[in-house]
This record gives sequence, C-alpha cells and structure tokens, in this order.
Amino acid sequence: MRITSQRRCRLVVFVAAALLTAACGTDNSAPTTAAAPDTTSAPTTTSAPTTTSPPEPVAVSLRLPWFLGAQFAGELVAQEKGFFTDEGLDVTINPGGFDTNSITLVAAGTDTFGLHDMNSLVFAASEGIPLVTAAAFLQKHPGAVMARADSGIETLEDFAGATIGFQEGGPWMLTQAMLVKNGVDLDSVDTMTVGFDLTPLFEGDIDLVTVFATNEPVVAGLQGVETNVWVPFDFGVETSANALFTTKSYLDQNPDVVCAMVRAIARGWEYAHDNPDEATDIVVASDPDNLDRETQRPILDVTLNHVRTPEAIDNGMGYMTAERWQTVVDVLETYGGLAADVDVSGLFTDACFS
Repeated sequence: MRITSQRRCRLVVFVAAALLTAACGTDNSAPTTAAAPDTTSAPTTTSAPTTTSPPEPVAVSLRLPWFLGAQFAGELVAQEKGFFTDEGLDVTINPGGFDTNSITLVAAGTDTFGLHDMNSLVFAASEGIPLVTAAAFLQKHPGAVMARADSGIETLEDFAGATIGFQEGGPWMLTQAMLVKNGVDLDSVDTMTVGFDLTPLFEGDIDLVTVFATNEPVVAGLQGVETNVWVPFDFGVETSANALFTTKSYLDQNPDVVCAMVRAIARGWEYAHDNPDEATDIVVASDPDNLDRETQRPILDVTLNHVRTPEAIDNGMGYMTAERWQTVVDVLETYGGLAADVDVSGLFTDACFS
C-alpha cells in the first residue's frame, strides 16, 4: 500500500501524541512492562539454498570407418577413461566395416559424427553432400607402399621395373603422386590389382604392395617378414586421415559439442601415448574375439607416430591446414578422377583450434 505525504504527516503527529500521553502518567500508576515474547509461533528458519542439477549429457554417436583396432585408440580410450563424459557427452562408438560407410550414415543422420579418409570427404563435397571436418587425427596419412627387405628395393629409384600390387584407394593414389613428385616415371613400373592378402608379396608374385603403414608392415613382421616401407607423406605428399566430421547443419547448431568431441579424442590420444600398455588393453577389450595384444600393441606404437607429429604437438591433436586439403584435391584431380571444382575452405573448420 502506498502512503501519501499528507497521511504520513498525520501518522507522525498521532504517534508523537501517544508517546507524550504515556510519558505524563501519574506516579501511582502501574508500571509498564514489556510484553513477553510470543513463544507459540514457529521459529523462523532459513530456507535451504536451491540447487540446479547438472545438465544432461549430450547423446551423440561416432561411426568408425573400419573395424575396431588400435588405429582408433584415441576414441576408445576417451570413452573408457571418461573423457567424453568430462566434456558433457554421452558417446556411442559404432564400428565400420566392408559394407559400412561412415559418410553416408552421417549424411543420413543415422550417426552424429564419423571418421573417414580426407579423399572420400573431398569426393563427398564434389557430390554436394554437406559435411564439414573438425579435426584429422592421423596427421600423417598412413597410406604407403611396402617391399620385402630382401627384395633389393631400397630407394624410390629402385621401383623402376618392379611390379606393384595395389587396391584402388588412397594408398595407391598417394603412391603414384609420390613417385611422380620424386621423378619416377609411372610407365617404368608394372602394376597388378591385388586383394588385402599379403601372400603375393611373400611368395614373390609382386615386388611391392600398397598398404597402410600402421597395419600391414606390423602383420608382416609378426610373420617373420622384414619390410621396407615408403610413406608418401615423408616424400612431399602431405595429407592426413581419420578426419572427424559431421554435417554442416549440426556444426552450425552445436559448435560447442563438436569442439568437445575434438578435445576428448585428442585427450584420448595423449593418454594412449603416455599409457600405451593400458591403452592396448582398452583396445583389445573393445573386441576381444577379434583383437589380440601381440598385434595391437605394435600397431598402436606406429599409429602414435602418425598422430603425434611435430605439427600436432605444437598446434593440437587433429590440427589441419588448408594446404593439406588442397594436396588431397590435387592428388584426386590427377590420379583419382575428381572432375568437379572443390573449394577447400568449405571442407573443414579450424574453430576448435583457435
């Protein structure tokens, strides 16, 4: 209720008069005593402070481009050690395989995130599929070509006159680019299409075979076959792999979630580097029926060399450059049949590293 100035004055006069009357009472009047406090009312209590519940974790899924293994140790460690949870994420990791394409699954909304090769993401962009990459955790693309150590092939110049077995895909395109960049005439090399079995190399049917440096050389060594390996990245064809991507619309609506994924996976790779034995146990436990420690431990060691390059150590695990994306585009235009113009600036974001 609002009290006006006039009423406030009358109220003051009334109170003053009451006080004056009380002061002028006779001496034989009963002494005035203070009223006893009312003990019947409930005591005043302080209400408990209100608390807010932590936000619910954001549920997302990550589709791998291949079967579970040490090449995905960063992701598997991030899940097992709670690094995703620390970032407010509830992540489901879904394996890939021969008939499982992470690009189509993410584009369709079946999975939130995916990992794939840069080559395939460039082709997806050329077809108008609106995807964007936030990190590339294999800084050094593991596509390579391998020979037996006793083959006599020691340098790139020794490739002339040799037979290379290949599968269509990244390692073969990068191998061709490496040879041309280093002055080896492609016409001087014989080629043969092969499968993923290393038997033709072991039995001498071919002299070299395209491989992933993180896998087949380790398998060959475990079978007692020493090898020489040439990685195009080391010969001037610098591209990356295991690119973490999502749709452009998801990035626009959830930039914090995307960068949280990048941070958690990067932390997983750092933990794997510092604790390789534990990381190997985590990898094997992800698929114990198909993975064994004897194979996964050396694969992890090689993979870490492709993840923790000097650039990644300086700038962050997963760091990307426009120059490397442009190298991918150039290789695909020359050796992969890429016909459409692709603007590399639309392929990736570096927002999580700024």
